[in-house]
Amino acid sequence: MAKLLEVNNLQTGFKNSNDTLKVVRGIDFHLEEGEILGIVGESGSGKSVTALSIMRLLHDTPGEILSGEVNYKGTDLTKLTEKQMRKYRGKEVSMIFQEPMTTLNPVLKIGRQMKEVILLHTELNRKQAHQHAVETLESVGIPRAKDIMNEYPHQLSGGMRQRVVIAMQISCNPSLLIADEPTTALDVTIQKQILKLLKDIQKKTGMGIIFITHDLGVVSKICDRVNVMYAGEIVESAETRDLFNHPKHPYTKGLIESIPKLGHNQERLSSIPGTVPNLNDMPKGCTFSPRCNFVMDRCHAEHPDFYETDNISCRCFLYDQIAEERMSHV
Repeated sequence: MAKLLEVNNLQTGFKNSNDTLKVVRGIDFHLEEGEILGIVGESGSGKSVTALSIMRLLHDTPGEILSGEVNYKGTDLTKLTEKQMRKYRGKEVSMIFQEPMTTLNPVLKIGRQMKEVILLHTELNRKQAHQHAVETLESVGIPRAKDIMNEYPHQLSGGMRQRVVIAMQISCNPSLLIADEPTTALDVTIQKQILKLLKDIQKKTGMGIIFITHDLGVVSKICDRVNVMYAGEIVESAETRDLFNHPKHPYTKGLIESIPKLGHNQERLSSIPGTVPNLNDMPKGCTFSPRCNFVMDRCHAEHPDFYETDNISCRCFLYDQIAEERMSHV
C-alpha cells in the first residue's frame, strides 16, 4: 500500500511566560491508504495536540509546530500558508472532534452547516448541495434525514449529533479522516454503532483513518496498527494483534492489564502508579521511569531509542539488553 501520510520528527510546543513547553516531542509515524491507525495513551500524552498539528489548527492557541514534517500525499502541510491549508481541510483531510457541540454551531440548522461545507469544497450548486447533504446523512444511518436538515443541534441526541458531525466531515470524500476520541461521551451501545459506522465508511471509501483514544478496548475493535503515546512521544508501535498478544513496553502492559476482564474475580483493578509528568518538570532519561516497575539506573540518565523485537518497535532499555544478550551468544 502507498503511504497516505508521513509524520517525521514532529515537535509541537506551547509558549508560557518563561519558556516553550514541548507537548509533542519528535514523533515519527505513517498511515497507509485504507488503513486505520490507532493513537492511544492517557490524557496529557499529546494525542490531540498531534491531531491539531496535522490539521494546522493551533493558530487560536499558544501552540506552534516547532519542527518536523507532515507529508500528506507528498505535500508538507507544515509549509503551507493558512490560505493554502484551507483548501485541504474538509476536502482532503477532515477531523471529528471529541464533543460534537464544539463542531456544530448551536444557532444554525443542521442543513445550513452541512451545505456550507459542501459548497465550499465542491462545485455543486445549492440544490445539489442540499440533496448531497441529505444523502450523506442517510449514509451514516440517520433516519428522517430531510427533517433533521431543518433542526438545530440541541434537538438531537449525543449519538445523533456525532453522526451528523461524521456526515459533515465525510461529505467531500476526504482521503484522511482524524477521529479524536469520537466515542468518549457516548454510552456503550451508541459507541459500538459509531465504531461500526467508521469501519464501514473506511471499507466503502478506502480512506485512511487516524483513531485517537485512551481506550485500548476500542482500539482492539477498529484499528489495524497502534501507536502508544506517553508524555509527548511514541513509546511502542505495532500491529494491533501483536500489541495485545505480546505487549513490550511497561506502559503498554500497564494499560492492557488495567482493562477489566470477564470471568476474573478481581477485588481491585490493576493500575499504573503516578501520573503523566508535568511539562515543567520532565524527568531525565526515560519519561516513564518514575512510574515503571522495571526501572534501572540507566533509565534515569539516558533517553531510550526504539528497539525492534517480535515485529514491535519499543522505546525501552529492557530490549536493548535482550539485543545485547542475543549478540553475545552468536
